[in-house]
Amino acid sequence: MADQLAFEVDPACALRIVERRGGAERTLRVGPLPEPEARALAAMLLNRNDEPPADGPWRCAVAGGVRVVSLERERNRSR
Repeated sequence: MADQLAFEVDPACALRIVERRGGAERTLRVGPLPEPEARALAAMLLNRNDEPPADGPWRCAVAGGVRVVSLERERNRSR
């Protein structure tokens, strides 16, 4: 197969969510997602109306603990 010109129109990101409650910690990675969708999901998880700036980490209080959300950019993905 011949080489093809490839570029990403919408960079892929993943969200890393860490929740700590009562001494227990849970970690979840969601993605890859297009960056606008990742930011919208981060806003929802942080109980915000606006999308969070930069790549985080961002924190919000949850019952009995804290939730930390950060954006992880995908590196050179091969297709």
